[in-house]
Amino acid sequence: MTFLEQIKSDFNLYTAQASDDNFARLRKNAFAAYEQLGIPTTQLEEWKYSNLRSVQQGNFTTSCVSKLDANALIKAGILNKIVANKLVFVNGCLFPELSVWLETDERIKVCSLAQARKEHSAIFDAHFGKYIDFSKEGLLALNTALMSDGAFVFVPEGASLTHPLMITNITDANEHSVFQQPRNLIIIEKNASATIIENYMAVGSFASFTNVVNEIFVAENASLEHYKVQRAAGDTFHTNYTQLHQLANTNINQVTLTLDGQWVRNNLHFYMNGENCNSLLYGLYIPDGKQFVDNHSRVDHAMPHCFSDEKYKGILKDDAVAVFNGKIVVHEDAQKTNAYQRNQNILLSNTATINTKPQLEIFADDVKCTHGATIGQLDEEPMFYLRSRGISEQEARRLLLNAFADDIAEKIKIPELVAILESEIERKL
Repeated sequence: MTFLEQIKSDFNLYTAQASDDNFARLRKNAFAAYEQLGIPTTQLEEWKYSNLRSVQQGNFTTSCVSKLDANALIKAGILNKIVANKLVFVNGCLFPELSVWLETDERIKVCSLAQARKEHSAIFDAHFGKYIDFSKEGLLALNTALMSDGAFVFVPEGASLTHPLMITNITDANEHSVFQQPRNLIIIEKNASATIIENYMAVGSFASFTNVVNEIFVAENASLEHYKVQRAAGDTFHTNYTQLHQLANTNINQVTLTLDGQWVRNNLHFYMNGENCNSLLYGLYIPDGKQFVDNHSRVDHAMPHCFSDEKYKGILKDDAVAVFNGKIVVHEDAQKTNAYQRNQNILLSNTATINTKPQLEIFADDVKCTHGATIGQLDEEPMFYLRSRGISEQEARRLLLNAFADDIAEKIKIPELVAILESEIERKL
């Protein structure tokens, strides 16, 4: 059975069992949109470097059955030293026996999305599907129609997570090729705060395709630290669409670390729907071999007096290919906007490739906006200086590349995660 045939079969099975409620109708509308849009192709301008043809030709299974000793894998994982609340999903399904809850505030609700639909239906219905538009994006529509399980996070007014929440998604491709579609819904209410880590891992020799959608709502005067750590090695295809909708006086710091993955596409969309929003977008990608990484971002300044700062850095070696496409849109009412965007890349081989395209669309006249991109190699002058002081070439390269990544590491508020980033740079390079 082809991938497209599998999708059609899975949806027919769902509709045969689904009740006639708003949630089911939303999913049916999403599948109709998917049938019209299909999987994105390179004929689309936004996807001209991101080819998913091999995925469409694959033979994937959507079952979450797994013989994996996930607990041992997590204990050996690079993020295990971080003290955190934990939700663990394997092939899209929650493994509650691996979850950890350290909080004492009973007002905070963290569970699977499936459980939230039953136990927190009012909150779920008020937010689910309200911040994304699947009518124009085939993979968004596909996730909405046929999502796997995922995390539901609700931090009520005035509450705070005292420990980070780590949402771990493990792909077990030991027995067969895997297709999973995690869906996370995160709601931070007024004057609340949280730190959330998305952690992606993969094992097995078969191929996998993971299509993630995050809807994140941050209400007035709230704050969010959001980290994404992608380290799914092997024959893995990973798409991640994160929509952040923020109201007035909010602070969001979002850092994406792409440390491994055969084919990775990140879509990050901030929509600032209130005054005095503060939005920070930072990322580091380190592809090697024949790995492919595509970072697409869009920041909508819809209201005045908002600030956004975006910096993505890439270190590429071997035959790796990376894409950066960042767009800042300043709407007509968004006067007094400050928006900055930079993409900086170091190529460590003559065969590595970067396609970078920073963009500005400005419809207001009282703004400060800048953007730019750089591509280069390691500077020979500091390399010579370090070598002349008796430092080996390998150690000199490590020092210079850590210095290059340092301003991204500075945006990470978890010291253990900073140490992991430094060790991963050394591992990869």
